[in-house]
Amino acid sequence: MVGLMALLPHVVDAVNVPFIATGGIADERGVAAALILGGSAVQIGTGLLRSFEAQTHPAYAERLGRTEAHETMLTRAFSGRPGRTVATAYVRAALNGPPPAPYPVQRGLTSAMRESARKAGDAERMQMWAGQSAKFAKAEPAGTIVRQLWEGSLNLLKRAGTT
Repeated sequence: MVGLMALLPHVVDAVNVPFIATGGIADERGVAAALILGGSAVQIGTGLLRSFEAQTHPAYAERLGRTEAHETMLTRAFSGRPGRTVATAYVRAALNGPPPAPYPVQRGLTSAMRESARKAGDAERMQMWAGQSAKFAKAEPAGTIVRQLWEGSLNLLKRAGTT
């Protein structure tokens, strides 16, 4: 598993099409770095999950705001497909359990637990997909977040002399 910032220059050098950088970008520094490394555009994922428009469960949104990079991990425990998530009690316990069923069977097997956790606000059993920059996600309107990301990255790019 190679992180975006290490992978991006290799991909940009190998292809002749626009490349949208995504993965681990949630603040203006990540946006600017991805553009400097050759990304044509940037896609924000986890960085928008705490926005009001995302309607993320409050327990999930609160947890994202304090999740450090090392507190995320890849798992197939919720869906049968790999995804990065907050390292909750369920996700850590699944490491020592039987291998997950293939998608969509595993998704069906975990649906009652996920729904129960959502209703109870139990973050330790919730499906909480999260990138490694989760703690940079802001609880603000999406438009405000995007505007701050763009303006902040432009300022950084100007200071770096790239615009």
